[in-house]
Amino acid sequence: MLMSLILFAGVAIFVIFHILNKEAAPVEREGVVKEILNKDALVVEFDDSRPTIVRFYGISMASESEMLDDQIFEFLNNEMRGGRVLVKPKRVSTGDILIGKLYSMTGEYLNAFMVRQGFARWSPVEAADDRELAEAQKAAKLEQKGVWNPAVRQLLVGKLRGQAEGESDEASSESGETPAFASDRLGESDLNPEKR
Repeated sequence: MLMSLILFAGVAIFVIFHILNKEAAPVEREGVVKEILNKDALVVEFDDSRPTIVRFYGISMASESEMLDDQIFEFLNNEMRGGRVLVKPKRVSTGDILIGKLYSMTGEYLNAFMVRQGFARWSPVEAADDRELAEAQKAAKLEQKGVWNPAVRQLLVGKLRGQAEGESDEASSESGETPAFASDRLGESDLNPEKR
């Protein structure tokens, strides 16, 4: 009898400890996009709380050197600012920034829309199991939209080659390497600045 009472008390303490120390899991909420902070950061004012910074989950936005910023900000300002969104948080980052999936009130998955338009790339490191993002990237590549457009890729390659030649000019004075040789070392991974 005494052993069962001690066991029961131990289980009760264990349960109470976990209830008190349980980290509150973020729940999906609706809100209004009040401000565009960055290409991938929005201020959303939720119906039940103060404004919160929300970042897109599972994607990495086009780099500045891909020169799509104007198109991205035009879309964000014209289509998302002032609109209602549903945020399904995946995690909370430093400074209480929510990282999550954003949906329009018509149910469109906005993270996948950004990838489908070529404004962003799917980040399998963060969202390996997100099939919608994978399919959106496949479609954007096939249609050569945004970051997958040959003209945009050409701009990026030119910029990277210029940087490599600039670096190799410095290195060539020390090593005797020619700038042309250094620019030949650019590979497919150099076309995606997010992989560097």
